[in-house]
Amino acid sequence: MDRWTPTQEEMKKRIARFNEVVPVKKKHLEDKGIPPEVLEMIMAKTTRNMMSPGPLPGQLSPAPAVEGGDAGVFRLGIATCPPGQGPGLHVHYNTHETFMALTGRWEIQWGDKGEESIMLEPMDLIAMPPKVTRRFINRSDVEANLMVIIQGQREEFDDVDRVPETAAAIAERYGEGMLEKMKSLGWKFGIGVGEKVIS
Repeated sequence: MDRWTPTQEEMKKRIARFNEVVPVKKKHLEDKGIPPEVLEMIMAKTTRNMMSPGPLPGQLSPAPAVEGGDAGVFRLGIATCPPGQGPGLHVHYNTHETFMALTGRWEIQWGDKGEESIMLEPMDLIAMPPKVTRRFINRSDVEANLMVIIQGQREEFDDVDRVPETAAAIAERYGEGMLEKMKSLGWKFGIGVGEKVIS
């Protein structure tokens, strides 16, 4: 079998230094005119796309710090939230989302109203199946980090939807124009609208 020893320079593109990875909001969304406060209503305060096979469809998958994981399609990110913060309730219809607490304590809620929940302590993990509404909240008294891995087919990465309550909160706080702008950029808020709930 052939083997090789990469040089330091060759390995640089395979290393992601957490503090050097530009957060998704700054790199991908703020330039579209959506204030960070609005984005924090639907996503973690800070999300970094650490590794994926390259840019993937969807709002949260710009070019990663490291292109890898090409033995299957997944995106590995780190969500950083202050105490009490996390994204609103959302669903991935086709992709699989896995959460692993790196630091802090995290409440993982699921169900269209977040009616079920568990707590993750550092290094605990939960794999959420597709079609389950979920969210995470930092329940620590300090900023904490959560590893988020999303797996699926490349063409299915734009499969996220959110609860209408999040849309209503954005419209109330920032105006209907901001909500319409977000919808025009691909954000969806249709969970449960005109559907039967499967229990």
